[in-house]
Amino acid sequence: MNRLISLVFFLSFFVGQALAQTVPPELVSYPDTILHNGKIFTMDDKSSSTNPGTVVEALAIRDGKIISSGRNSQIVALKGPQTRIVDLKGRTVVPGIIDTHSHLFDYALDAQEKESVRTRIRANPGETWESIKKKALDTIRQEAAKKKPGEWIALELPREATGSDGKRLDAVQAGRKGLIHKSELDNIAPNNPVYLRARTSSILNGQAMGIIRSVWAGPMEPGLMRDDGFSSNTLNRVIGSDFLIPTLERLAELYKVENHAWASYGVTTWSSSIRSTKALAAYQLLDKRGDIGIRFAYTPSVGTPIQGIPEMYGVTGYGTDYLWFAGASMRGVDSSYPGILTTIEPPEISKEIKEREIVNEGFTDFIENAVASGLRWAGTHTAGDKALDLTLDAIEKGSARAGLTLEQIRAKGHGIDHCTMNPRPDQMPRLKKLGITMSCAPKYIENSPEVMRDYGEKYIGWIAPVKSLIDAGVKTVLEIDDRDIFKVGTAFHYIGVMVDREVEGKVYAGRERVDRVLALKTATSWAAGYVHRENALGSLERGKFADLLVLNNDYFAVPEKEIRKIKPLLTMVGGKIVYQAQDF
Repeated sequence: MNRLISLVFFLSFFVGQALAQTVPPELVSYPDTILHNGKIFTMDDKSSSTNPGTVVEALAIRDGKIISSGRNSQIVALKGPQTRIVDLKGRTVVPGIIDTHSHLFDYALDAQEKESVRTRIRANPGETWESIKKKALDTIRQEAAKKKPGEWIALELPREATGSDGKRLDAVQAGRKGLIHKSELDNIAPNNPVYLRARTSSILNGQAMGIIRSVWAGPMEPGLMRDDGFSSNTLNRVIGSDFLIPTLERLAELYKVENHAWASYGVTTWSSSIRSTKALAAYQLLDKRGDIGIRFAYTPSVGTPIQGIPEMYGVTGYGTDYLWFAGASMRGVDSSYPGILTTIEPPEISKEIKEREIVNEGFTDFIENAVASGLRWAGTHTAGDKALDLTLDAIEKGSARAGLTLEQIRAKGHGIDHCTMNPRPDQMPRLKKLGITMSCAPKYIENSPEVMRDYGEKYIGWIAPVKSLIDAGVKTVLEIDDRDIFKVGTAFHYIGVMVDREVEGKVYAGRERVDRVLALKTATSWAAGYVHRENALGSLERGKFADLLVLNNDYFAVPEKEIRKIKPLLTMVGGKIVYQAQDF
């Protein structure tokens, strides 16, 4: 009898297994959601052609993934009693935007106007840095009188003001030239850590520097803090999250609000270097609660507190469908404009322009060591063409130390970010050879007038040369990298800039304009490769996550100049609605 029962169980199990393998997955259970009556561009063509791929009328979604697509009648027939039906009413649907380089943790803090973590010092038109300095020191003096010993005093200086020569001077350059010395801050506030943000740099007093040294573990990135208190952008990120926000709960809430704001702009996945373990912990908290909203591929920055997380070296790690490790990074080989590092020399440019260029000494050693350790390199500021040369040299040296073949180097999928003023045409074959993905920010195209003024029209074509990169066979993707996105309210603004390259009515380097289909590929199907999720994101195909946008206008039909105005009416991430306009 026992043998008979065992035989029946054995046969039942294998028959059940066989049936499970032959029953179409559409029939296993009903879809959670069906979108129908739309114009759905799947973007399943990954080539460099202007073909967007398959266009369908409807999609079926279950457990966050697309299970089927096709004609209305075909997909609606799959509905069950609990299936949510969304009538698209003929609207256009595209995959969600994948932004390969932005800093939402910064923007979340910057957005706090009423309860700002930093007291803002405003600059009036024509105001000098000497006047700004006096305002800042007076404010610190007032704050020190109110604060308890040990409480932080944090200020934010204007992005620029007038220098001693009467010309506009960037805050980073002003700070680098010694605008405010650590000793001045120590004299005014001897009992408090003092921190001044100066655009993408900072100025600290002795107490603040001591606190930073006490929390660092492992190697410290070069140039983190000078003896006079001038410090790198890394400390803007570490101090902001770790010391100025009182609790992890509050930090997570700020990040949640920012993530959902970006969902309203059309972004469903973003990537960034990250330097603070507290910031990562806040995103982990949101993820575990199901409140994170959009996906985050992070690249920990070597030489900072986060460099010790186990996932850096694959020992263990925190990785989910919403939050994952995507490689190692660093602050940058050079600085933001106007401190970018180029190969252009006087007399072609003035001595004044050349002298403001910045190279962060020692950074290439960090890149080489990271690559030699087997890490993928991505998420790092690389603005000028000389900075790109140095980065590629370091990647090749690190790869040689690791004994990697060319195919193994290419398989790493190293990424280089910004395209502020790179690559040069002669750098493109090398990028293709090494399998580098170039993450290009159209916002720098909007800086073309400055580049023309400082370097000449000859070099406008070095700014986000997307067409040349694609033609050269170099993987090219979109990054936004703009804290001011809220002013335009849509990620499609940047895609539109890539398409028409128009700034205040003038087209800059028109030869680098790209077709709207290619532009969208850089932000969807191709960008999925940058974040190492090409099998799960970037196109609306069966088995991939249902990360999608329902648009207020037809991206593929509107005049090119209207692309910048396109906005999502509905944003889905993993089949969940994370943003819905009132008029949808």
